[in-house]
Amino acid sequence: MTINLRQSWDKVKELIKLSLKKYLVFLLHLTPHQNVAQTVLMYTLLGWIVLCLPFMTRGGVSFLDNLFTAASAVSTAGLQTVNFADSYTLLGKIVVLFLIQVGGVGYMTFSSFVFLSLSKKHRLRKSQAEALSADIKLPDSLKLSDFLWAALVFTAIAESIGTVFLFNYFRHHDYTILNAAWYSIFHSVSAFCTAGYTLWNNGLVQFADSKTINIVISALTLSGALGFIVAADLFNFIRRKTKEISFTTKVIAITTFGLLTFGTFTLFVTTPSLSLTEAFFQTVSASTTAGFNTVDMSTISACSFLLILLIMCIGGSPSGTAGGVKTTVFASVVAIVYSHLHLNPRVEFLSHRIPIQRLYAATSTILLYSVFLFISIFLLTWTEKLPFFNLVFESASALSTAGFDTGTTAALSTWGKIIIILTMLIGRIGVVTFSLALLSADEEDEKPKPVSQADVAV
Repeated sequence: MTINLRQSWDKVKELIKLSLKKYLVFLLHLTPHQNVAQTVLMYTLLGWIVLCLPFMTRGGVSFLDNLFTAASAVSTAGLQTVNFADSYTLLGKIVVLFLIQVGGVGYMTFSSFVFLSLSKKHRLRKSQAEALSADIKLPDSLKLSDFLWAALVFTAIAESIGTVFLFNYFRHHDYTILNAAWYSIFHSVSAFCTAGYTLWNNGLVQFADSKTINIVISALTLSGALGFIVAADLFNFIRRKTKEISFTTKVIAITTFGLLTFGTFTLFVTTPSLSLTEAFFQTVSASTTAGFNTVDMSTISACSFLLILLIMCIGGSPSGTAGGVKTTVFASVVAIVYSHLHLNPRVEFLSHRIPIQRLYAATSTILLYSVFLFISIFLLTWTEKLPFFNLVFESASALSTAGFDTGTTAALSTWGKIIIILTMLIGRIGVVTFSLALLSADEEDEKPKPVSQADVAV
């Protein structure tokens, strides 16, 4: 029996076209928040399929572990059930790097940029603009198109500068040109996207005394965690498209500086074995939810672990590469408490009134984050026989996409890995966006009233 290759190829093309048409029809019936969630899951699924190919691993990596790696990379969490440096081939690491880049820049940002580049009119479709707006809350002073271009340009510039500095460092430390280039590119992207992945088995412990590594990695993670809103705002201010820095950027800057100062001082005091540089680096890594470590985490005191837990739950800023509840949400809740204790009916921050919609959003985020964190901890305590605090820290690290590991991740059971996979994906999608994706009605049946996005972006 002879096989007609042309006919077989034609059938395959027809099947692909039919599948794409059905997929596009499926997307048209999704709400913006559901579109965000399905995009995250799609990238994770595709990454999982590719990583399961035989030449992507060095053997011994199960299908579930590959799924865990794909979810961890897409969510930029950095948690690992296998030794990443030894378990994956160069091709596998390149795939993981791509997933980190897409996850860090943002699924909707990346997809919208690709469409914008290929579109003849250089305009987003209405459904894409709505999905991007659902994923990223922008202040009124920023246009969606300006934000999109600023985000991608800022990413390229920051990662390129980081790569140059790291390449120069590795070349002066017995790395070949090719190895220096590969190590510098990988760690520049991993740092900016706050993924926490490294190509060494002990993280960055061997570079604890290196000023270059500490400064470059800290600068990259902070650049990514501060968020593209800050980058776009500063870009417009420098180009004189706006007369002053937006209130959102001021809130982000003040809150981030306050957390870094408080965290560095407290870690330095509570863990005598840490130098001031090490305390600062671990605080930056927690605040940006990067998960990098220049010290052995087993030497950290219990109270320092508790502080890291708090800081990584707060996380980075909106529209950035970091996870957590976000600095603007934390600032809004602090403003609510401060105003209530002073019996002030107006909730203000820096003498600026915060709109009621933002307060609703902030309190909803805190509550939903707490609910999902509780569910994750509850399920892990049910399925795992590990120390309770380790499970709490593991759940918080996954939901905040921080990637800090106390040695618990590799010891998880099958059900434990599945729970953490779901927790990481929910954390990257966003607890509010995920909840809206589950509860949203069809857009044709019910459309929410438009809400002003002025002032603070949550």
